[in-house]
Amino acid sequence: MRRFHIENETLIAQYDRVDDKAEEVRSLMECVSNTELYNLWTQLDVSAIYHDCALEGEVISPEELNSALDPRSVTDATNLTLYTAIRKHKQAFERCRDLAQLSNLEYDEALFKSFNLMFSPVDVDPDIEGFRNEIPLHRTYFHEINQAKQIRENMNELISWANDEFDKNAHPFSFAARMHHRFMHIFPYPDTSGKVGRAVMNIYLMRNGFLPAVVHATERQRYYEAIRNSHQDLTVLLIDSEMASLDSAIRFLRRVIVRKPMAR
Repeated sequence: MRRFHIENETLIAQYDRVDDKAEEVRSLMECVSNTELYNLWTQLDVSAIYHDCALEGEVISPEELNSALDPRSVTDATNLTLYTAIRKHKQAFERCRDLAQLSNLEYDEALFKSFNLMFSPVDVDPDIEGFRNEIPLHRTYFHEINQAKQIRENMNELISWANDEFDKNAHPFSFAARMHHRFMHIFPYPDTSGKVGRAVMNIYLMRNGFLPAVVHATERQRYYEAIRNSHQDLTVLLIDSEMASLDSAIRFLRRVIVRKPMAR
C-alpha cells in the first residue's frame, strides 16, 4: 500500500519510479563496506558542490575541487578563499547527513542561520540574524522575492508550516518542493539563500531514505523557471535530479559489488 498521499494524480508514475530506484540504492548500500559508502558519499559531495555552485553562477573546475578537498594539497594565498569555501561547502553537506539522522529534528531559525554561516562568502557575525535589508539590485535569481520587512514574519510562518507538515503523509518530494519554493520566495539571505534552501530541503529527503536531489548545472534555467512558476514544476525537476543521483550511486555500488562480491 502506498505510504504517502498523492495530491496530484499525474505525479503517481514519477513518485513510483523514484521510490523504486531509491529502494534499489538502499539495498545495494547494505552490500558494501563502510569504506565504500564513505567513498560513495565523497563522490556525491564533489558532484553536488560543483553543481550547487554552478546554480549560483560560480564556476569551479574539477581540478580546483579535487585540490581543495585533498588533505595533502598545499594551499597558497591565491586560492585560499576558494579552497576554504569549497571545504566549508563539504562540511555543510556532512552536517546535512548528521541532521538527517536525528529523530527529534525540528525546523527553527537557528537551523537556517547555521547554514547561512557555513555558506557565507564573508565572515558573518553569528550573533545577528543575517537577513538581507533590501532587494538586491544585482542577483542571480529573477523571481519575485519578499520585501526585507516581510522576511522575519514569513520565515516564522514557513517554519511553523514545515514543522506542522513534517510527519504528515505528503510524499517527501511534494513537501521538499513546497518548502524550497516558499523559502526561495522569502529569500532571506543576500548571498546564500539558494545554497541554504537546497541544503535544508535535502535534509528532509535524506530523512526519508533518498539521496540529496542535486540540480545539475545544465538544468539551471529550468530551476530558475520552476522557482518563478510553481512548486509542481519544482517537484518534477527535483524528482529528475534525484533520479540522476540515484543512477550515479547505482553505477558506483554495482562496480564495487562486482569487484568485491563478499564485501559487507
